[in-house]
Amino acid sequence: MKPFEKGIYLLPNLMTTAALFAGFYAVIAGIQGNFELGAIAILVAMVLDGLDGRIARMTNSCSAFGAEYDSLSDMVSFGLAPALLMFQWILHDFGKLGWLIAFIYTVAAALRLARFNTQVGVADKRYFQGLPSPVAAGVLAALIWMIESNQLENIAMPVVALVLTLVVGLMMVSNIRFSSFKEFNLKGKVPFMTLLIIVLILVVITWEPPTLLFLIFLTYILSGPIVTLVTLKKTRALRKEQRDEGVTGSDAKSSQDGNGSDKNDDKSGDKE
Repeated sequence: MKPFEKGIYLLPNLMTTAALFAGFYAVIAGIQGNFELGAIAILVAMVLDGLDGRIARMTNSCSAFGAEYDSLSDMVSFGLAPALLMFQWILHDFGKLGWLIAFIYTVAAALRLARFNTQVGVADKRYFQGLPSPVAAGVLAALIWMIESNQLENIAMPVVALVLTLVVGLMMVSNIRFSSFKEFNLKGKVPFMTLLIIVLILVVITWEPPTLLFLIFLTYILSGPIVTLVTLKKTRALRKEQRDEGVTGSDAKSSQDGNGSDKNDDKSGDKE
């Protein structure tokens, strides 16, 4: 058993605490009917959650305590808060079905986090297995923010919200692969145009934040099945190539064995 580490790293755990506070505030805002503020709080928690891990790696302050604390914070901010906010916002119109869908989302988020924690050392870091819980929470929060800020009223909106909550919940526990963008090195140098492009993206998002954030999250969600299909296609092509090479190699060996047998037969014929 590993000895207990005395003390904790302050900066990354402060960021995790801030993310946890944002998720908790989202729950309170949803109970009080402030759905737009609750949605924004979840998006803030998403930003803070992305920063705490980056800060821990950049400052070399990663720890087992920080990893566990971050996972518990994610469960509140991206598992419980979005489900309660969606239920209070619109899913309660469906009665028992509404809270069951919200519960399915919550369970899926818990299972997603548990699976991620057990696969940290063996999983391919370039991809996430299943939809990341912050993105699942982000697309639901962006939907609420977009509808509330623009005061959009549509008869089909409750059904859309119900289906979207169920779909992103199931995608969290699926085997669909999503890009992790962990190859992006913040410490290294980048071309000047990269900074300009990032600034332009931020400017465009500022123009209409809820709608553009919703489209960005939706695009990322749709990219998962595409990445998975492309990866499967490459894997199958590689396996087929390996099988073909194996068959060719075995045929060549058989041909060599056959030639050897013919030679032996010729030799035995000469002796006779």
